[in-house]
Amino acid sequence: MRLLLIVNTSASAVTARARVVIRKALSADHDVTTAETSRRGNATRLAQDAAAAGYDAVVVLGGDGTLNEAANGLAGSPTALATLPGGSTNVFARTLGIAQDPVEATGELLSSLARGSRRRIGLGSVNGRYFLFHVGMGFDAAVVSQVERRAALKRYAGHPLFVYAAFSTWFRHYDRSRPRLRVEIPGRPPIDDAYMAICLNSNPYTYLGNIPLNLAPDADLDRGLVV
Repeated sequence: MRLLLIVNTSASAVTARARVVIRKALSADHDVTTAETSRRGNATRLAQDAAAAGYDAVVVLGGDGTLNEAANGLAGSPTALATLPGGSTNVFARTLGIAQDPVEATGELLSSLARGSRRRIGLGSVNGRYFLFHVGMGFDAAVVSQVERRAALKRYAGHPLFVYAAFSTWFRHYDRSRPRLRVEIPGRPPIDDAYMAICLNSNPYTYLGNIPLNLAPDADLDRGLVV
């Protein structure tokens, strides 16, 4: 198979050794091209180009952000998307039951490629962009914005940084005097004065270390979205 391996060199768990081992393993049975990305949005363009060039699959070695960018580049195309966990949390990979060690996950991927195993999942869309497993609005988005302002720290203190950002945002950086969201769900009364909304198509929402935050136990990648 013809594969594009997108590597986020800035991702928390991506090392030079892992990149070499993974590329060598994939190249044993497949035609592999490697592209590195460390800029926001670059993975989307790389994935779009791969789909246009007829690649069979795009393999992402990085975190959930890089993976979501690649998904935006592949949505609607026949090119498959695969993940090798290289971020601090790797929610999507955990949801699929993929090993958290990227080299071990490569072995699992090779087995799936040999079997021709694929899984079709639904995507959500907001403001013209797709999301793989959840999107947050209001307070949730404000927390992520605070984390991204300290992106250099994510590699070394990913989970503590999110906890700090959550408390800091709630008490210092978020205007709770003016709720800004109205949530409308078909068949239900609208919800006014909301501080935040999270839309998911999988569970858990995220992890704090090894502790899952289960916001929607009935959510599943094979079903619709849950708000």
